[in-house]
Parts: sequence; structure tokens; C-alpha cells
Amino acid sequence: MHNCKVLVVFLILLLCSGCWDAIEIEQRGFVIGAGIDLNEENNEMPLKLTQQFVIPSAIGMNADSDPAFQNIVSSGNTMFETVRRVAARTSRSPYYEHIKLIVFSEQVAKSDYFPDVLDYFLRYPEMRRGTQVMITPENALDILEVRPANEKLPTMYIQSISKNNYKNARMIPPTRIGDLHEKLLDHESFMVQMIKKINEEEVKIAGHAVFNGSSDKLVGFIGEEATEGVNFITGEIEGGLLEAKVDDDIVVYELEEVQADITPTFNSPDDISFKVNIKTSGSIPETYKSFDLLNDEELEHTEQAIEKRIYEFTEIAINEIQQELQTDIFKFGEKLSVKYPDEWEKIKEKWDYGENCFKDAKIEVTVNSVISKSGAINRSTLQ
Repeated sequence: MHNCKVLVVFLILLLCSGCWDAIEIEQRGFVIGAGIDLNEENNEMPLKLTQQFVIPSAIGMNADSDPAFQNIVSSGNTMFETVRRVAARTSRSPYYEHIKLIVFSEQVAKSDYFPDVLDYFLRYPEMRRGTQVMITPENALDILEVRPANEKLPTMYIQSISKNNYKNARMIPPTRIGDLHEKLLDHESFMVQMIKKINEEEVKIAGHAVFNGSSDKLVGFIGEEATEGVNFITGEIEGGLLEAKVDDDIVVYELEEVQADITPTFNSPDDISFKVNIKTSGSIPETYKSFDLLNDEELEHTEQAIEKRIYEFTEIAINEIQQELQTDIFKFGEKLSVKYPDEWEKIKEKWDYGENCFKDAKIEVTVNSVISKSGAINRSTLQ
């Protein structure tokens, strides 16, 4: 009986005791953003890590208060070393459970360090695969130093802009680090949002970084118009506005639905073609032209102008992607693999890498746009 009482007391003490290695919340340094640059000033410590820490006491205070964040920069030969150096300089241990954003500089994304840096973040126990990734042609540190007028935390300001793709046909959805990892493992070429600093208070997410899945590295950037063209070809547009000229006057076309049908034809590795049929529907919320959209002839004339503008965007995209970067972010290879699996097995290693069959493929684009009369400006008030 005595032994049973001792056992019960022991179990109670065991269950009620705290974790011996627990870190109290007030001792944690919450990191919400990180930037990775190459350290040009010290070749012995080539990686430069910027970590954006939240200062909880400054959150919610008036606009004239101290900043609600602190950027701490450290350098090292490996990511592990750079993080360890920060831990030795701050009273709060870095904690990554709530990190929202990682910005890589162009130099890092094109270097041999990129796979290792990415791997570090993927393997770090506190990291989440939903953490967002962006690429900048500038310094990642400069991006995290922006001081937005309407937001206390730069990382949160940047992240809110990145989610506006449903309003802007020149943007793609945010890229999670888990998505990036999967695409690299599958050797799939893809795009990541590109970010630039406009001034001390603003950044702009426009154009995109292009990664070649075969090389696992950044190959370059494309502009806003090329991005819009890519989105039309892939059909990955959730909304946005398109301006077209009709008889030298501007007409605004609000995209409601975009569909893209891609049909591949394989005759030989040197004779591959793709027919891209783009269909769009939308309304006219604004126009500077005097015309009547109830008139079928004028309606058709306007639709043709919209189709021409979309076709121009796709031509820009094809030139930049196929001829300059020679990287298949149109997902043409995926269509080939489905329709011609045996032929694809023979060319997949040289599709958009090495001999690069992709750059010589023929691409034909047709566009069919429809203006919905419902909700549109039927007659211009400028008559």
C-alpha cells in the first residue's frame, strides 16, 4: 500500500511539473521576416542575413512612437553560423514560428548558395512551409528597411500587397516556400513574385523572377506586360483591368473570366508546336470613347481591340520567356507529357535546358473576347 502511495505521488509530480527546457514567451524574439544577401565586403563570411524582429511594446502605440520592429544583420559562412551570431547579440532568442516572409536577393538566387540556404529554412524545426518567398534584384536588406506610412511592420505591409493578384492581371499568387521546394524537386520551371523598393516608404511588386527547374536557379526577371501575357497563356488570371485602344480612345475591360486551352503537337524533337486558344469575358466599367455598346457592330469592333491588346501581351511574353530566358513557365512540357508520354520521356532532360527543345517550339495564339452587356456602360455619357 505504501508503495502504491509513493507511485501516485510520483506520477502527480511528473504530470504537474513544467518543461525543463521551456522558454518563456517574453524571452522569445519573434522573427516575422528575413532577407538573404551576399556579403560583398567579406568573402570569408559570404552570406548576410537580415532578421526582422517584432518589438511587442511598440505595437499599438501612436505614430510618433519608436519603431515596432528591429532589423538585425549578421554574416557567416553558413546559415547556421549567421543565425548563431544573432543569438549571441540579442537578449531574446530568435523564434521562427511566426515568420511570414523571406526575401532573397538576385545574387543569392543565382548562386550556388541558394539550394543550401533554402534547405536550411525548410529543415529548421520552427519554420512553416507556408512562409512566403520573394525575389529582389536589389538588396534584401533594403526591402526590409522600408518604413510604410500606414503599417508599423514592413513585413506585414509587403505581404498585404502581394495578395492583390485577384485585382491585378500582372501579378501571380504569392509563392510559399513549400511550393518552391516541391517545384524544384520536380524540376519544374516557375515564377516567383519580384519586389523592388520605390522609396523609403513604398515597395512595388511588379514583374516576376523566373526559375529554371532543371538548373534549380534564378535565370532572370520579366516585366509587368510579359507577366500579364504569361497569365493569359496559362489562364491563371483571377481578375483585373485591361486597357485597349478603340479608334485612338481608351476603353477599360474588366476581366471576369479567362480560360486558356493549350493543344500540343509532336512530330519530332525539332518539330513541336502549341496552339493556345484564349477565351475571356468581361464588362466595360469605364470608357473615354463615345459609342453605344448595344450596337452589335460597335460591340464587335471593341472586342477586336481587346483581343488585339491581349495578343500583344502574349507576344511580349513569348519573346521574353521562350527566346530570352528559354525557360518553360507556360507549362507546355506538362501538356506534352500527358498527350505524348513516350516522346516526352526522350526529350524531357533537354526540354528547357541543355539542347533546349522549348526555345524552337512553334507557338500559335488565338484570342476570343466577349463583352458582357450586363453591368456594363451601355451608352457612353460622352456623346
